[in-house]
Amino acid sequence: MSKICKLLLNKLFLGHWCNSKMHRIQRFCFTFSIKSITNLNVTKNDLLSAIDDLECFEQSTRILDRRKSFKYFQSQSLLILILNIIQAFHFLFLSITDNQTIIFYSGDFFVSSSERKVLNYIVHCGIIMPCMVKIYLLHHRQSYRKSFLNIFDEYKSCLQESNKKFSFSLKNEKLFRKSYYYLSIKLYKYFSIGVNIGFWLLHLTNIIYNYSTLQRFILQMIHVIMLLVTYCPLLFSALWLLLMMAVVSFFTCNVIDSLKAECDELVSVGNYTCHHAESFFYKQSLLSNWIDCVNAQVAWIFTTIYLYGAFHNILIFFYVTQFTFDNLDVKLFLIFCNSLILIVIYGNNYAWTLIGQKASLLHRSIYRLSIDTGKSFNLKVALKKLQALERLAARKMGIYIGNYIYVDNYYTLLLTLECGSLYFLFCTNINRKNQ
Repeated sequence: MSKICKLLLNKLFLGHWCNSKMHRIQRFCFTFSIKSITNLNVTKNDLLSAIDDLECFEQSTRILDRRKSFKYFQSQSLLILILNIIQAFHFLFLSITDNQTIIFYSGDFFVSSSERKVLNYIVHCGIIMPCMVKIYLLHHRQSYRKSFLNIFDEYKSCLQESNKKFSFSLKNEKLFRKSYYYLSIKLYKYFSIGVNIGFWLLHLTNIIYNYSTLQRFILQMIHVIMLLVTYCPLLFSALWLLLMMAVVSFFTCNVIDSLKAECDELVSVGNYTCHHAESFFYKQSLLSNWIDCVNAQVAWIFTTIYLYGAFHNILIFFYVTQFTFDNLDVKLFLIFCNSLILIVIYGNNYAWTLIGQKASLLHRSIYRLSIDTGKSFNLKVALKKLQALERLAARKMGIYIGNYIYVDNYYTLLLTLECGSLYFLFCTNINRKNQ
């Protein structure tokens, strides 16, 4: 009888444990089903719950503490950064040393590959670039009282209060709501988790496939666990910044489209009031100020990542095209890294170029506005119009790299030509026979 009772209790306990685990998994996935993907009608409540979940995810992975409620957030983020910098220099040292004792105790994952040094250097680059993002986030939190991200908090407050409206037209508000919900919140979380799982599986597969001795295997497993535990929060931060830039692009494009539609409506009406004109120029000035704030706050991180990323992209491309490989998997891995950097650089260029194109259309629409404000001439409105035109003429509205280089189609072409010139410079001056 006692055995039967124990068996029943075990089953009940196991069932309760399984149910609690399933509930946690469902909360973790925040009910992101196939039905939610196909349903394109994103309500305010859907977006608000997703934003709250994203903020909790940012805090739990030590990306950003928007609410500033976590006591040791800054110190823990700094610890993650320091540990990853140590890991980055660990792989950099492995890429230049030939000492077998150091290689053995350092748990080199690529010891059996003839391209060991190159692969270790690629991993070093893959760690050091997210470290730059982490440094930027720590600096951003300390240096700026008002962040450019605060505008999304204002957008959230507008969603929570039905009587408040943001500077979107109804069509653009729906478009931005969908893009914010699916791309920046849903896609970010699951894509980040998928990338981290893929990173784990890649390293574990490499260690198991190249198994030689038990001692080496144990040391490699210890080092890969140390790497992945420290690297996962860092990678979350890097992907977060990348997708937040996508959110900024979507937000800016939709606001500019709304302002252009409002400006075109003022032109078509002809007999508009001074109040409507003042409201339009006020919103246009706020948008220009916010874009200038974005450019000022992301200036150095954009410059650093573009220089570092573009240079290493050409370096990897040169190595892939000019050298032979004993292992085809290594060449495919380098091609994948090269393609990933290209997608990030040119994807951002395309999004930021789109902002510049829409801003130029808004500039033309403002030109078409007559100085006469409709019912009566108003000096204040006329001066605001001249101020807006002078500001747009002096500095184009859009995203700048380093707050100086305007991103448009011309810059994208110039970047491509410069990268091509650097590649041919490598081919001309580096003699692979002397390697």
